[in-house]
Amino acid sequence: MKRASEPGGQPAMLSLFVFAVAALLFGSPLRQLWLREGAPWYQPFAVWLGVILLGAWAARRSGHDT
Repeated sequence: MKRASEPGGQPAMLSLFVFAVAALLFGSPLRQLWLREGAPWYQPFAVWLGVILLGAWAARRSGHDT
């Protein structure tokens, strides 16, 4: 695996960042904030949309590095 300081290491770091954010949102007690009772019905969808947009941003950014 390339290091982040090497030319090809940046896309891997962005992917790991997106994975870490998704794991934090969906696999930690933090998910109780957006799954609480009385929350708007669209709140889980907004969280998923945020993760998808973050992944799309990372993929687009890594495409510009090559």
